[in-house]
Amino acid sequence: MKHKDIEDIKIKQILNHTANAVQIGVYEFDMVDQELYWNDTIKKIVEVPSDFVPTLELELSFYKEGDCRKKARQALKNAIHEGEPYDFDVEMVTAKGNQRFVRKIGYPEFENGTCVKIVGILVDISDRKKTEFELAKKNQQLNNAEKMAKIGNWNWSTVTGELTWSDNLYEIYGHSKNEPISYEVYLNYIHVDDRNLVEQKILKALETGTYDDLIYRIQHRDGTIKIIKSMGIVKTDLGKTVEMFGTCQDISDQVNKEQELVKKNQQLTFAEEMAQIGYWEWDIVNDHLIWSDNMYRIFGLEIGSQLGFENVVAAIHPDDRDNFRANAEEFISEKRFRKFMHRIVHKNGTIRTVELFGELIMDGTGNVVKMVGITQDITEQRMSEIKFRGLLDSAPDSMVIVDQKGTIHLINKQAEKMFGYTFSELKEKHVSMLVPERLWDIMEFYAIAFFKDPKHTGLPDNLDFFVLNKSGFQIPVQVTLSPLETPEGLLVSIAIRDITTQKQAAHRIMETNKSLKESAKRLKAQNRQLAEFNHITSHNLRSPVSNLSALLSLYKTEDDAEMKEELIEKIETVTNHLTWTLDTLVESLMIKNAEQIPVEKISLEDILSKTKEMLAAQILKSGANITSDFTDAPFAMYNKVYLESIFLNMVSNSLKYSSENRTPEIFIYSKVENGKTKLEFRDNGLGINLKKNGHKLFGFNKVFHRHKDAKGVGLFLTKAQVDAMGGSIWAESEEGVGTSFFINLNN
Repeated sequence: MKHKDIEDIKIKQILNHTANAVQIGVYEFDMVDQELYWNDTIKKIVEVPSDFVPTLELELSFYKEGDCRKKARQALKNAIHEGEPYDFDVEMVTAKGNQRFVRKIGYPEFENGTCVKIVGILVDISDRKKTEFELAKKNQQLNNAEKMAKIGNWNWSTVTGELTWSDNLYEIYGHSKNEPISYEVYLNYIHVDDRNLVEQKILKALETGTYDDLIYRIQHRDGTIKIIKSMGIVKTDLGKTVEMFGTCQDISDQVNKEQELVKKNQQLTFAEEMAQIGYWEWDIVNDHLIWSDNMYRIFGLEIGSQLGFENVVAAIHPDDRDNFRANAEEFISEKRFRKFMHRIVHKNGTIRTVELFGELIMDGTGNVVKMVGITQDITEQRMSEIKFRGLLDSAPDSMVIVDQKGTIHLINKQAEKMFGYTFSELKEKHVSMLVPERLWDIMEFYAIAFFKDPKHTGLPDNLDFFVLNKSGFQIPVQVTLSPLETPEGLLVSIAIRDITTQKQAAHRIMETNKSLKESAKRLKAQNRQLAEFNHITSHNLRSPVSNLSALLSLYKTEDDAEMKEELIEKIETVTNHLTWTLDTLVESLMIKNAEQIPVEKISLEDILSKTKEMLAAQILKSGANITSDFTDAPFAMYNKVYLESIFLNMVSNSLKYSSENRTPEIFIYSKVENGKTKLEFRDNGLGINLKKNGHKLFGFNKVFHRHKDAKGVGLFLTKAQVDAMGGSIWAESEEGVGTSFFINLNN
């Protein structure tokens, strides 16, 4: 071995020993023999055994996959081919799976223009990186905190004039970080009306060494105005100010919220005065009361004076004090607050009535520790109620005041006598308890109609209505409804008059004249039937009877058997038609002469559904569209058989006389006009020439279009049924456009 080689080995041993001692990894890559050397420190960093034999590919595999590995490969490539030394930080994943940051430095050695060796060092910088990350994280957290708090920090050297700002302070002032910043630039951002104040304060800080907190406005270049709070510390040297540093905070939102809160408090105070309401809070444990200013005004006490429970009791009317104490004790024991009223007496003797609303606050063990609520001066309202109650009690009729839900709010003395209940027994109860169950549907029907069009009105005179007293006795009454507007909403005043005496008198008169009336009615009905039958017979029976007589004569004289058979068929046809005509006439007379027709509450939607089921085949065949709107009047008080017949005749007519040129459209709707339920049946069918045929529209056996099933009876029967119920029917029509039939179910 040459002396130089021995020297090189010694030097390398000394370097390795030194590198291991200071924890620096040393490596050498022989490009000729493709051998890689690591000292013990690198093996410790990579966490491989001391006898581990590294190769170039093995080394590269320890670098974290991705950018780190690419960076190492590229650096090696540039060193070999370009002769560029390298120095970079990368992440490594050790043989034991641990992640470490390392700094790798390498220098290529060349002979005759070829890279023969790369030597360098590898240093574990994980601790340094961790410190850098922690510092960066803290700086980021600080920046985030500054942004969240809208704070920026500054530093101003009064010696050099240098001014530095944090990033967030640039954002607060709307100043670009790329533009120079100075004390003069800072002053230019200050609102012109506040600039003199800020300059004076800063001069004072320079002179005294004390920086007083500053609140001022700044104005961005786009005109935006912000409110800034500046705090600082002054650094002096030999009594002379050399540096200032501190923070600026954007407090615009805070100031705006404070101003808004002041405004809302002012509005709340004004609202309290207008509504004569005061807020209170009672700390039961410490017997301490907090009142709003208007609460003091309501009690006539000096605003801000110290209060306790006994102070309040002293201001209460002597007759109400025991009840006030009892309520307070009851609320605490039952852990439930309920509204109540009491009177207060001002120092000048004025008496006011107040109403309390509140709730209880409890601690973790369920003990009541505080009450909070409001007190409202209801003196004028109370006086009005007393006056109204007096007027109500002086009314000759029984009066019951209810809301739209039927809840009883008030009754007068006459009502207490009629029903046998006290007001406390009926308060907050439903009015249905005063009405027999069989009349509930009727009551609901007229209640809905009333609230749709509130006005002074009464139940129909022909409606026998009864109320039910406490003992279960039913009393015939006359009922009048009147709307009553109140701050709580619309109420209805129900005036109830006992008409037992009138009913008894009417009954005696009816009994006295019963026989006469029945005889007169029978005679009148018989006369009407005879006249009607005479008229109908002359027009509708004469022709088929004459036809039948002629056919019988022919039959008697005819000898041909086939001709006789044909005449028999014709005689049967005429006989069937005559029977049908007579049945129809009898049915119409029965409708017109019916003395009592039962009525009930009927759903129009249910009637229409049944009609559709009965006409399902015709509807399907014609493809008709039937739409309805019963929103305004979903129910009717009517005879169910008649109403089903009316719907059936109206809809079947629209289907029967539909146009061949368009799909049948039938629309049915209901509404209430002037307390009457009105129906409309509208179609787009053939239409009727009313100028020509209007006078015979509802006549018996009248048809206005050719149709194999047309008999001219539907409208005739419909009118008979509507008339029998005291209603009316009429039509509007245009040929080729369609027809509308209008029916007032009652008059």
